[in-house]
Amino acid sequence: MPSMATPARQERLFTPPFLLTSASTFAFFSSFQLQLPTLPLYILFIGGNESQIGLILGIFTVTSITLRPFVGRASDVRGRRIFMLVGAIIFIVAPLLYGITSSIPILLALRLFHGVGIACFTTTTTALIADISPVRRRGEAMGYFGMFSNLAMAIAPALGIVILTATNFVILFVASAGLALLALILAFFIREPRGQGAANNNRAALFSRPALIPTLLVTCLTLTYGAVISFLPLYAVEHGLANPGFFFTAYAVALILARAVAGNLSDRFGRGPVLLPGFLVLAVATGLLGMATSLTALLLLGFLYGVGFGSIHPALSAYLLDHIGGESKGAAMGTFTAGFDLGIGAGSIVGGFLAEGMGLSLMFGLAALPALAGPVIFVIRERGWGLNRAQGAEHG
Repeated sequence: MPSMATPARQERLFTPPFLLTSASTFAFFSSFQLQLPTLPLYILFIGGNESQIGLILGIFTVTSITLRPFVGRASDVRGRRIFMLVGAIIFIVAPLLYGITSSIPILLALRLFHGVGIACFTTTTTALIADISPVRRRGEAMGYFGMFSNLAMAIAPALGIVILTATNFVILFVASAGLALLALILAFFIREPRGQGAANNNRAALFSRPALIPTLLVTCLTLTYGAVISFLPLYAVEHGLANPGFFFTAYAVALILARAVAGNLSDRFGRGPVLLPGFLVLAVATGLLGMATSLTALLLLGFLYGVGFGSIHPALSAYLLDHIGGESKGAAMGTFTAGFDLGIGAGSIVGGFLAEGMGLSLMFGLAALPALAGPVIFVIRERGWGLNRAQGAEHG
């Protein structure tokens, strides 16, 4: 009987560390996404313009991209939880400071500080989930874990608009800090696998070469995301499309539904058959955003965008883990998530200049192009469908 119980226990997914990490991630992203539709409005409120909105929303990725590889390597040596705690503390402080500044340069500096929190928390949570999840269920694990941040997006952006409408920006930022405090408390109780850091002490890397192609693909994914999250609220306001937070709600609902099946499908049938259609759906949804003239159209496109993103991300995270050694998860996640942030930052900043020069509608059309580049890169790299069905089954 003991020999039969051990494999079952090794295959268990929903362990206390998994659930605590996921719950802490939900609170952390709720803090961040409460500001998603409201921070662009705050920048306008204190006298900013479209290009400054793109710069301020995107500049947090400068520190995030710079620090992620170092955080990933350090977490391979020192463990994951300490960096989660640091990231949550920064997320408590940064929103409180937003609420007492009305200067664009100071807001830029605070966004750089905020980016340190993103780098610390999200790099190590993803690596921790990889540490504690069964190898044969890694696509499924990434799918379920991602659903918690998606659930935050289903609730927090619309809630942010509701709070702002009922109160003011200061109360909004205090609420954001309170959610980060909850993330800190939950992270405190996480127990990591024993010996995680020591095993990697002499071999911890800064960058992961096997992660470069997955990183390039995730950058293509988030270039569209940076443009959408930065300027969809302005587009909705310009066209009188009610609460822009509802776009993110539709998007998040689709993300949750897609993640529930995409990771498992990629384990069973391979990564390519999930990634390639996902990129195409994402490109269509992004390109059509600039043509939406009703709330119904906006919600449908938000849902479609979520289907694309929710299909791609868990399969792409599993694709990354398929190609790295077991001793380098922190470095690989540092490289991969740096690409994630690079896409968001570049999409926000470049999108801001395009929107100011060409208008929002054309900007969304151009933002679809990176999503079309993703399948091309994947097919060239894999010369077909990536991991075939047999390989996918081996990991699922």
